[in-house]
Amino acid sequence: MIILKNNQGFTLIESLIAMLVLTIGILAVNTMQISSIRGNTSANKLTVASTLAGNSYERLLNVSYNDSTMDPATNPHSDAELSGLQLPSHVSSVSWNVTEWTNSDGLDNDGDGVTDESDELNIKVVSLNVNYNDGSPKTLTINFYKSGML
Repeated sequence: MIILKNNQGFTLIESLIAMLVLTIGILAVNTMQISSIRGNTSANKLTVASTLAGNSYERLLNVSYNDSTMDPATNPHSDAELSGLQLPSHVSSVSWNVTEWTNSDGLDNDGDGVTDESDELNIKVVSLNVNYNDGSPKTLTINFYKSGML
């Protein structure tokens, strides 16, 4: 019987274990790639929704204080009131609510501890909402003030 002391190869079990380790590594990279693609898609949809919200905010900020789009009596307002605004496929709606501060409502509207003062007049609070779908319905909200003072 001849015994070879200098074997230069791999056994079948060593080869199978190496292929198993390689397969687990490839599956982990594949899972990471899928998560990355989902994250990028979600970030893209949020970016588009926030850009649309910024565009709508700028439009509402530039209309006059007494414009019909800023009338609290017709809440909620919708994207149909903003001419030429086109919604991307994953954005379902743009809407906003307007509340007008008065200095006779018995409320401390500006949070300074004093109710019904003269600086609580001719100010509208606007809550702008962009509703979009990112696998589930989501809402991006911008709140801002619009003053009627010159």
